[in-house]
Amino acid sequence: MNAPGRPPHPAALFARRNEWDRLVDYVESPLSKPLLGLVYGRRRQGKTTLLKLLVDGYTGFYWQAQETEPDENLASLSVAYGKWVGSSAPVSFSSWGEAIAVLLSPRPDPTPIVLDEIGRVIGRVTSLPSIIQQHLDPTTSGVENRCRLILCGSAFGQMRRLLDGTAPLRGRATLELVVQPFDFRTAARFWGVDGNPRAAFELFAYVGGTPAYPTFAGGETPADGNVDRWVCRRLLDPSSALFREGRIIVAEDDEVGDQNLYWGLLGAIASGRSRWADIDEALGAKRGSLSHALRTVTDAGWVLRRDDPLRKNRSTYELREPLIRFHRLVIEPNEHRLSMDLDSRRIWIDASPAVSSLILGPELERLTFEWCLGFASAASLGGIPSFVGPTSLARPVADGKGGAIKDLDLAIVEQTARGGRRLLALGEVKAHATPVGTTLLERLDRAAESLISRPPPGIDTSGDVRRLIVSKSGFTNEMKRTAATRNDVELVDLDRLYHGE
Repeated sequence: MNAPGRPPHPAALFARRNEWDRLVDYVESPLSKPLLGLVYGRRRQGKTTLLKLLVDGYTGFYWQAQETEPDENLASLSVAYGKWVGSSAPVSFSSWGEAIAVLLSPRPDPTPIVLDEIGRVIGRVTSLPSIIQQHLDPTTSGVENRCRLILCGSAFGQMRRLLDGTAPLRGRATLELVVQPFDFRTAARFWGVDGNPRAAFELFAYVGGTPAYPTFAGGETPADGNVDRWVCRRLLDPSSALFREGRIIVAEDDEVGDQNLYWGLLGAIASGRSRWADIDEALGAKRGSLSHALRTVTDAGWVLRRDDPLRKNRSTYELREPLIRFHRLVIEPNEHRLSMDLDSRRIWIDASPAVSSLILGPELERLTFEWCLGFASAASLGGIPSFVGPTSLARPVADGKGGAIKDLDLAIVEQTARGGRRLLALGEVKAHATPVGTTLLERLDRAAESLISRPPPGIDTSGDVRRLIVSKSGFTNEMKRTAATRNDVELVDLDRLYHGE
């Protein structure tokens, strides 16, 4: 018997309100036929918890496949189904076709039927998608059947291929929900450090927003603001569950073939090689291999491809999974020293230059992009951003100190109602240990003036282009006074990044 009414957001579920509402909307669909939904995302993001709570809300059915032979998984599914229906006699499905037919048998009330980690079965029973497709179509008219089948998996490529091209399930799914890591603001609340933006930022830069990681850290969080001490205890300790997690993330993904190629690719991006040509030079891989590997790591959510908002055919790649980057840049080069139980504090101090330039700097840029798209107000940016990312100047501009400005950390563009693009703001993002002064604003002004006077094709620069400056360590008093006299300057410190708009 199903629980009546729409179940509320569970008290045991932290955040995930959008995901919960979409799942409930799917289950509550008024259509009187069996439906198909896909839920997928990287491991340790809380997919299983989310789906078990959904099943509990409706007294639905949940089963998780194991890494074993198809017959053993079928037997396990039989046992789970028998327990669900309260059968007095053992249930034994003779085939996957029979199992799917029984699971999708007519039910008048909304009933979620969850098959978790289904990729473990599909990888060996390749006919399963076709079997599911056959049983999604009602065989008898006028029969009320509100079964809501949910296939859940962790391999992005495999799950997406279920709905691609001529795949049997193409066009059959009414839900495709990707469960992502927490964003930086949600992660700060989850770790209990949202009252300390500096600690929240540094922690996110090292471990990201994966919900399982506080448990991996034994429940210990840097709630006192001492992130350095927490890093030494929980990331640089070989006995910690987080110590090898960065490598395990890659090793356990079924889509990854040549481990050396993928690990080398991730290392190249972590070390600052963000463009195709630079990655290619570092790896020396065949073009086809590199193209496939980049697509795989992007699909997996470890790497983000970011297009230049102002210029076509110019893309950069950045690591989106902080723990992979941390392992590649800090743990791996020092793994032997750490395994010898040497002073992790000294090793952490020695790693500080790489941490500052290759971890904190890139992560602050990424959070700035996310802030602009998801949290900043139209008043702050001068409009509603459609595209945010780094850009380059067609012609280098003298920076006033004998150098040249070639690239800018930030360009914010709005797509107009007629399909055009309007430049809203240009910016710089600095993770320096000292407050940012007016020299950076002067440099940004020169670059902006050059770009506005010679705009890229299709870019409207006729409006008031803002200067957006983001700083981990805040701003000098002189910079604050100067910004207060101008309407085109926005200063964003960590407090505003985490709590403001």
